[in-house]
Amino acid sequence: MPQGTAESRSAPEQDTLPDRLRAKSEEAADELVARYADRLLRAAVLLLGGDMSFAEDAVQETLLAAVTHIHQFRGDSSLYSWPYTILLRWCRRHRRRSQRQGLLFTDPDADPAAGTLAGADDPAPIEAAFEQAYQRQRITQAVLDLPDAYSEVIVLFYYEDFSVDEISRLLGKASGTVKSLLHRARQRLALILEEDRT
Repeated sequence: MPQGTAESRSAPEQDTLPDRLRAKSEEAADELVARYADRLLRAAVLLLGGDMSFAEDAVQETLLAAVTHIHQFRGDSSLYSWPYTILLRWCRRHRRRSQRQGLLFTDPDADPAAGTLAGADDPAPIEAAFEQAYQRQRITQAVLDLPDAYSEVIVLFYYEDFSVDEISRLLGKASGTVKSLLHRARQRLALILEEDRT
C-alpha cells in the first residue's frame, strides 16, 4: 500500500482551478470531475462497505456540492481535501442511517478476480493474477470489517495517500490521535488477516 502526499502541488494549473470554479466555469467543473471522480469513487466504495451503487451516489453528490459551495474552500490545504471532506461527511451520514435500518453492504457473491483474468492463456500468470486479486480482496474485506474510525484513517493514509497532518485537518483530530488510530487500526487489521489464515 503506497503512502505519501495526497496531491502534487507543483502543477501550476491546480492553483487556478478553485478560481475558475468560483467563476462558474463549466470547463473547470468538468476538470474537477475528471481529476478526482475515480479517486473519490475508490474511497467511497471502501468507506461504504463495498456498495458501488451508494458509492456512485456519494461521489455524484460530493462533486456537485464541491462545485456549488467552492466559495467555502479557503485554500489552506490541497484542493482534493475539499471534496474528500464532503465525501467523508456523506459516508458517515449514510452509515448512521443504514445502521439504524440494519442494512448490509457487502456482496457475498462478489468475484475477487473479476476483470483480472480476461484473455490470459498461460495458467501460471492466471494463478498469479488470481492470487493477487484474492489477496487484495482479503485486505479490502479486512478494512471493511474495521470500526469506522479505523477504516477512515486506513483509507485516508494508505489508499488516498494523505499525510498524518492532512488527515488530522480532514478529521478535526490531533496528529497524535491520528497516529494512535493508525497504529491500532494496523494491529486490528493484522489480527483480522491472521484469523482469516487459520
